[in-house]
Amino acid sequence: MSRRETSQQEVVPEKILVHQDYNYTSSVDFDIALVKLSRKVRLNRFIRTLCLPAKEEGDPAIPSTYGVVAGWGGTRALRHGELGNISKVLRHAHFTIRSDDLCLKKSLIPYNSTMAFCAGDGKGGSDTCQGDSGGAFVREIIRGSKFQWVVAGVVSWGEGCAQKDKYGYYTRVYPFVAWIKKAMDERE
Repeated sequence: MSRRETSQQEVVPEKILVHQDYNYTSSVDFDIALVKLSRKVRLNRFIRTLCLPAKEEGDPAIPSTYGVVAGWGGTRALRHGELGNISKVLRHAHFTIRSDDLCLKKSLIPYNSTMAFCAGDGKGGSDTCQGDSGGAFVREIIRGSKFQWVVAGVVSWGEGCAQKDKYGYYTRVYPFVAWIKKAMDERE
């Protein structure tokens, strides 16, 4: 059974902007899009904003650091191509970002490591899954004298979900910050 939460806000998208170089039939590269909402979201203790990576700070998707991801996606381990049940509640997990070398070796799908990274423990049992795509992979970093949540990646793809010796793959946000800011400035 589902119920409407008092903090829930439903906002229809006004426009979806897919990166111009993304081609799902030939590559997983450039797997990023922006959603322009039809109205502003009311911020409160349950609904907050995230920061974009700053150019001078570099890419926050640093190997051996961890991040947090949340979503309503699949809730059990799935082999590649298998479909599962989606969650009725928002779930979250934290994963360690892995080295580009490991990520490239463990992937059957070729990709550009300057545009994506992988994260997980390789033990299986916990991962992002179908239904989580597009969600933010965030890291808490120090900016000045305070901590801020920064988007390091966006849930992109994987070879199954929560499989042993497999990882979740995320589009890096850092290389796309200029594209995001330009799109936001154009505000059609």
